[in-house]
Amino acid sequence: TVSEKAHDLRTAEALSYNDLVEGVRKVFKSGKTKHLQWRREQLLALQRLHTENHERIVEALRKDHGGPKIRGLFELSGHIAAQEALDALDTWTAPEVVKHNAMTGKSYIRKEPKGVVLLISPWNFPFNLTFEGLVPIIAAGNCAVIKPSEVSTHSGALMAELIPKYFDNDAIKVVTGGVPETTALLREKYDHILYTGNGAVGRIVMAAAARHLTPVTLELGGKSPTYVDKSAKVDTAVARIVLAKTLNAGQICIAPDYILVHSDVASEFKSKLVAELKKQYGETSQERKDCKDWPNIINARHVGRIYNLVDETTGKVIMGGEADQHTHFVDPTVIDEPSMNDSVMREEIFGPVLPIMTVNGVEDAIERVNNICDHPLALYIYAEDQATIDAFLNGTTSGGVCVNSCIEHISNNNLPFGGVGESGMGAYHGKAGFDEFTHRRSVLVKDTFFSKGALLPGPPYSDSLYDLAYKLQIGGFLTDSQRKLFKLAGVGAAALIGFRLIKSRL
Repeated sequence: TVSEKAHDLRTAEALSYNDLVEGVRKVFKSGKTKHLQWRREQLLALQRLHTENHERIVEALRKDHGGPKIRGLFELSGHIAAQEALDALDTWTAPEVVKHNAMTGKSYIRKEPKGVVLLISPWNFPFNLTFEGLVPIIAAGNCAVIKPSEVSTHSGALMAELIPKYFDNDAIKVVTGGVPETTALLREKYDHILYTGNGAVGRIVMAAAARHLTPVTLELGGKSPTYVDKSAKVDTAVARIVLAKTLNAGQICIAPDYILVHSDVASEFKSKLVAELKKQYGETSQERKDCKDWPNIINARHVGRIYNLVDETTGKVIMGGEADQHTHFVDPTVIDEPSMNDSVMREEIFGPVLPIMTVNGVEDAIERVNNICDHPLALYIYAEDQATIDAFLNGTTSGGVCVNSCIEHISNNNLPFGGVGESGMGAYHGKAGFDEFTHRRSVLVKDTFFSKGALLPGPPYSDSLYDLAYKLQIGGFLTDSQRKLFKLAGVGAAALIGFRLIKSRL
């Protein structure tokens, strides 16, 4: 409401994190975090945080999101990321020697930390997206100020307890709170900001960063499409799409947002998709509501938002459609043939609602993808025909792609994860994350043994000096005609030598 926003603004104006941020910056300037030993100690501490508290992490997560215990496993990926960074740290941080532009001397690139990084993490995968972001920040030798989401209350409270306990609390700080606290944090100057969330707040973060010319990594969202071609293995597509869409009840930035299915397999795909959902979670809405494996929507406001998308559609609801704000339940819902003008086809769903539209072929599908959201965070293609796959890759743009899968590209840390256009900027995971939070400092070392003077002699400078330098570096000493003549002469001389060699052996 307007009054709530005014209250948040007044609260934010009264808050100041200048002392906190400057204190962290003082630690960075001391050089402490540049040492590889410090980085290793913090990465090992991150791993201990996970191994010693994984049961508490899963408990907090289930209090926020519900669902089965196995869901908690996805929150522990920071441990794996930390191990990969530990294994590669010496290689990643080593100076990179590049080709030098002179006979003596050398050129190389130093891998240096940027400084103090603000990490603003979201509520949907609170531990995953906090610690997977923190790993490359630490590996690159930076300090961090962490702002976990206040929406996932139990997860945020546990992080606020554990982060000071396990990490160097002078160099890595955690700040709790809501909009006022985040607003106040964004007034301060950082050397990089990592934000994961929606595009509206992403614009606010980017505007705040622009005041200090601070670089940003924005992991946003968008409507990630899925195309099921007539050449696809329908049963495989159904199984993998259902898993990706129902994980965390669709509250994933890279969840399949809508389906485009080829008309030749549309009827089969729709019936099998509905059957699979009912098989896994229950035949009726009440059975699905009572299912212990079905996750909650994070809060009542989001339940209302998702329900409104379903309520306003002109398409046919062929499964689900129920919601309960009191219990944070939204039924897994399938909408058949919504209008392109429906809200469900214009807004990111971020919930367990799956619109399906029938298309005439790959060209039709590509056109619709580019009209609905031309820069999604992810794009999924189910096809066995390579020409179809190539056409989709060439005709669309997205942050990442899976062929015959959904969301699994984030599990390979050799692949950079990030958006493009309105779905985000920058990328992390694995080496890409280290590079994202590293300043590549160019270093040229000039020889002083063979070359004693400057690059150019002192003035006065004659015009002939320019002519000579131009010919040495750009134009050369021969005209095009002269070069052709010398080339012909060289070919003729080679032919003559060859002829005489052959003749001498006859």
